Amino acid sequence: MATAPSVSYSMTVRLEVPASGTAVSQLTTAVESSGGSVTGLDVTASGHEKLRIDVTMATTSTEHADEIVEKLRGIEGVVLGKVSDRTFL
Repeated sequence: MATAPSVSYSMTVRLEVPASGTAVSQLTTAVESSGGSVTGLDVTASGHEKLRIDVTMATTSTEHADEIVEKLRGIEGVVLGKVSDRTFL
């Protein structure tokens, strides 16, 4: 049986993405399709060309969190910023 995502392995990732109507759905789809659970999403800056978005998610382990970060990094146009472990904020 697969392990469910847990807030014990919660993290926030800051991402800069091209401003588009699909930017948020691309990010949440990447997290959810990787087995993570989006628990929060904040647009911290927006402009005509770029958005800065903080995505908070629950994962199943530190390794799983790393896998999701790599999947987010692989989305075209996404610039990965700070990755924070929610436990230590």
